[in-house]
Amino acid sequence: MTIAITAALDASAVAQAADEPLVFTIRPGQTITARVKAQRHDFKGQIELGGPDSGRNLPHAVFVDNIGLNGLLIVEGQDEREFFITAAPVAQPCRRLFHLRTTADGNQASVPAVINVLPAE
Repeated sequence: MTIAITAALDASAVAQAADEPLVFTIRPGQTITARVKAQRHDFKGQIELGGPDSGRNLPHAVFVDNIGLNGLLIVEGQDEREFFITAAPVAQPCRRLFHLRTTADGNQASVPAVINVLPAE
């Protein structure tokens, strides 16, 4: 199985240049959407991507939000899921690579994407 972070249907907070990682832009106090897609190959079970720590290496005060009781999860029979990234009002401007990791099928990780936290408006 492989997983990838992609732009959500509303891609207004996303940019990608050729041969560069996907870049998500957010400001303190804002929530943006993204998608995680899985190529299951022969894997048929649930794909668990974690709880409050779903986004690996996100900056301080930036987190994967609205994950529900079971965490960020792609259920059996589905190949993708929308998720939300929130920057708390105290988030500081920075640019950092982050990724998602699943505990299913050998702890696969996504290719990193970039989160760009801009100054508050």
